[in-house]
Amino acid sequence: MPLKRTMAPNWPIERKTKKYVVTPMPGPHSKYSCIPLGVVLRDILKYAATLKEAKEILNKGIVKVDGRIRKKVNFPLGLMDVFSVQNEHYRLLPGIKGLYLKPVDEKEASVKLSKINNKIVIKNSRIQLNMFDGNNILVTSNDYKTGDTAILALPAKSIKETLRMKKGSTALITGGRNIGSVGTIENIIVTKNPQPTQVIVNVSGKNVSVPKNYVFVVGHEKPVIKLG
Repeated sequence: MPLKRTMAPNWPIERKTKKYVVTPMPGPHSKYSCIPLGVVLRDILKYAATLKEAKEILNKGIVKVDGRIRKKVNFPLGLMDVFSVQNEHYRLLPGIKGLYLKPVDEKEASVKLSKINNKIVIKNSRIQLNMFDGNNILVTSNDYKTGDTAILALPAKSIKETLRMKKGSTALITGGRNIGSVGTIENIIVTKNPQPTQVIVNVSGKNVSVPKNYVFVVGHEKPVIKLG
């Protein structure tokens, strides 16, 4: 079904000038947790005045997501994705007004942070890590835990380092009333009921309780990437 502009997520687009907007294709991110490339090129970065111009830019093969060329206007760009147009690079981060593009340099654009949602044992006793963005990574070590963050080298998406979800780690809050805030993990409260595990994060001297799925580890004592 076409996505009506009035029903679109919190994207910086005109709501009343036209009826429909680019609908994100099924992929690594859900419809309401991403921004399609056509919207990024036309409405946010203003590289294109029309969707037709956005398609022409994409067809040139100069647009990359996580180091790989993407040519579809409805390809979804989501949290922590690295978006590149030739020599300009951005990382998608959460803010109080929704996802936004943070300019980064070429060195930072070569890595991506990816949260481990769960892991399973597959054939030949290998471990498959299922990441938050739909990617799967095979590893031989079982030294990975749900909630940890992997620092991936792009575009291969090989693991360079792991950031543990533990007391003292630096975390970015990706949902709820404290979305976009950065703080230090003080405690992890594991619940034995239907309520989600809670993480206590110290944000600017104040402890806030956040569901575990809203906590994204971004560093040991400080963030390993630039944040807003």
